[in-house]
Amino acid sequence: MPPSDGLLLLASSLGIGALVAGAGLLRRRGWADSATRRLVHVGVCLFVAPAPWLFSAPVPLYVLAAGFVGINAAAKTRGWWPGVHAAKTTSWGTVALPLAVVPALAATWSVAPERRLLFAAAFLVVGCADPAAAWIGERTDGPSLTEAATLWGSTAFAGSAGLLLSGLLLWGGWPAPRALSAAAIAAGVATTVEAISRRGWDNLTVVVAVLAVLVPLQGPAVTASTLGLALLGGGAFGGLAWGVGALNGPGAAAAALFAATLVGLGGTAWVLPGLAFFVLSSALSALPEAPEGDGPAPTRRTLRQVMANGGVAWALLLTVGGGPGEAPTLRAACYAGFLGALAAAAADTWATEVGIRYGGAPRSLWSGRRVAPGTSGAVTLAGTGAGALGAVAVAAAPLLVDPTGLAVPSVAHGAAAGLVGMGLDSLAGATIQAQYRSTEGEGYTEHPSAPGERPARGWAAVDNDAVNLLGTLGGAAASVVLWTL
Repeated sequence: MPPSDGLLLLASSLGIGALVAGAGLLRRRGWADSATRRLVHVGVCLFVAPAPWLFSAPVPLYVLAAGFVGINAAAKTRGWWPGVHAAKTTSWGTVALPLAVVPALAATWSVAPERRLLFAAAFLVVGCADPAAAWIGERTDGPSLTEAATLWGSTAFAGSAGLLLSGLLLWGGWPAPRALSAAAIAAGVATTVEAISRRGWDNLTVVVAVLAVLVPLQGPAVTASTLGLALLGGGAFGGLAWGVGALNGPGAAAAALFAATLVGLGGTAWVLPGLAFFVLSSALSALPEAPEGDGPAPTRRTLRQVMANGGVAWALLLTVGGGPGEAPTLRAACYAGFLGALAAAAADTWATEVGIRYGGAPRSLWSGRRVAPGTSGAVTLAGTGAGALGAVAVAAAPLLVDPTGLAVPSVAHGAAAGLVGMGLDSLAGATIQAQYRSTEGEGYTEHPSAPGERPARGWAAVDNDAVNLLGTLGGAAASVVLWTL
């Protein structure tokens, strides 16, 4: 690291620390908690946005981001810095903001210097549009769109983000039609993401959303019309999922964006496994219901469940979209992981749905003892067989467009990886997932009967969604390893 970068890194750390200390001082002098938090938020974003032009290489920014992720996580959990954390004690925004620097750098400056403007644009949207939305939302009585967003707040976010991005892209030399259309699409996607994000994680997700639109549009391979049509198709898909009762509002919005990403950035070979997973897994709900008391009643899937099952696959697709223009090895590895993640999610879903209905009394994968149907970490022969079929169905979906080509080896890898992910999911469910004493007799349940109840076994922080995420991570990793070998 050049000495100038080292000095700038030290000065940056001290400057951000002084900003936090100043917020605490203003709070003691009577400023509202929300005002001091917003001051720090805007100040940090205004520093981060031009940082790629201040440092000579990305490495110091990675170091700075990693340091503040750790420091802010400790401060949040220990209650330090009330000028930043007192306004929203449940928010992880102070951790999400420096964390967002890592994927943003990886998709922009670390790949190509000409993408630095897009890095700045993403953080200026977070730093300016987000506070504008919060300020308007707090002072108007418009209807609520989600738990975290109102109609007028989201309108303010979309308008300010669109104007900001239009000006930046025009200033950066983009042709006017491309700049305006790109700004409109990015603002719309970022507004949707901001509305469904909770607990401060919009500081990360909005950055990713802006870059997921602007980075592909900077190159010649993707056009604004392509992304626009993909968003329309994704919106129709999400609306249908909500209409038939498969997903709640935030979950349907996330599914719509995922579908649009598959169409706009991936193509048919990426769309088909996604469709196979969602359509076939949702179709299992048409099977006869489980016997009374043998499992949860069907409900709309939530945003957390959508991300737990599809988040890993989505992240791998975004990695391809944000990577170098010519990177066939990266694309192939990400595609292998994508198939493995979705195959693992399908295997777990099929195994659960079929096992509860037709598997009889299951056995715990950890102890081998018979347990009640629906118990986490329990397996049946029928459920395991259905899980294998689900993994094969998703992994084989690419054969519809490439029946004899290079997709064939990935089918075996994806299906095997799906079984690995399903096994990891079941093992985690039987060991580390939080389990609570059932109030309706012997056995355990996944949900506490009262707030603050401690689990009878497992870790309180590990719920079913966390276990599903772990399973899809395992499926993706296993598929990439098999592809590599």
